[in-house]
Amino acid sequence: MNALIHHFAYEFRTGIRDRSQLLMLYLFPLVFFALMGSLMTSLNPGFKQTMIPGMVLVAFMCSTLLSLPNLLVNARESGVFRSYRINGVPSASILGIPVTAIGVHMAVLGIVIWMAAARVFGGVPPAHVAGFAGASLLSYAACAGAGVLIGVAARNSTASMLISQIIFIPSILLGGLMVPSAALPVHLRRLSLLLPATHGMIVFNGLAMGTTDGALLSICVLVSSAALNFLLAGLLFEWDSRAGQPGRKAYAALIGISPYLAAALIGTRWI
Repeated sequence: MNALIHHFAYEFRTGIRDRSQLLMLYLFPLVFFALMGSLMTSLNPGFKQTMIPGMVLVAFMCSTLLSLPNLLVNARESGVFRSYRINGVPSASILGIPVTAIGVHMAVLGIVIWMAAARVFGGVPPAHVAGFAGASLLSYAACAGAGVLIGVAARNSTASMLISQIIFIPSILLGGLMVPSAALPVHLRRLSLLLPATHGMIVFNGLAMGTTDGALLSICVLVSSAALNFLLAGLLFEWDSRAGQPGRKAYAALIGISPYLAAALIGTRWI
């Protein structure tokens, strides 16, 4: 237990001391929040309704999709995982503790975004605090699962960054963070169901904001994707970047998109 506590404390402190992690965990999300708060609220007053959950989701994606995969890939390539193995650290701790530490950072950042959005930009606070907490947990778990799987499956940091951007950029444009999904053409709405951010916004709107119904299916998608991605990450985990067969590992990791693919095939009935 002491070893787990020390490992968690190290990962938590790294999120503040390491400049690249500090950038992705706090600085970039806050700068993006300030820019969008100033710009979007003047161009689209309706943005105030979804501002808080949208900016919280952006913070989640920055920390899990843009930061976490590189963290895991760099640790594997530099031999940190081999050192952990020699010292008896299980792979579950190697994957789970960074996710938990980043989750604590995101809890702090989420509170900051909530308070600043409501007081500075006139953002609409969630109607249900418990629902907001539940939606945050589900969304973070789904994003973290995707980030861990990318970090485990990518053969190098360049590949992990490319894959992360393929998810991150469409999520900003199509995930309902800036523009409501209902305003998108039908084919783009269907495409957006491949993104965790879309389902995160649906769950936030249904559980926290009270503005939409039909969040149950998106809850199922987030839960199943988080469980599947963490399971795949555990099965595909390797202690050394020189071991295994990266091609087969990457193909196996594609199974992780199956909950989102199923949602896109079902259609746009709950958006």
